[in-house]
Amino acid sequence: AALSAYSNEQIRRQSLQEAVQTSRHAAELSTELYVRGLGAFLNVLEAQRSLYVSEEALVQSDTAIVTNLIALYKALGGGWEG
Repeated sequence: AALSAYSNEQIRRQSLQEAVQTSRHAAELSTELYVRGLGAFLNVLEAQRSLYVSEEALVQSDTAIVTNLIALYKALGGGWEG
């Protein structure tokens, strides 16, 4: 169970990294449109909000990966002492 949780979370993290990149690009584009007078500021705010949500999910995934790695290490008989 620990190995599959670790593996699944790594796959999820890859998807989240792509989502962050896409959201970052959308935020940059909406900002560019706003600066040129071709878009509304609300679009900039929405794109930034989406980016922050994606970044938060990525950080949570990083935390889950570390937690799952510790669980895997312990399941394989690892301990904290040398």
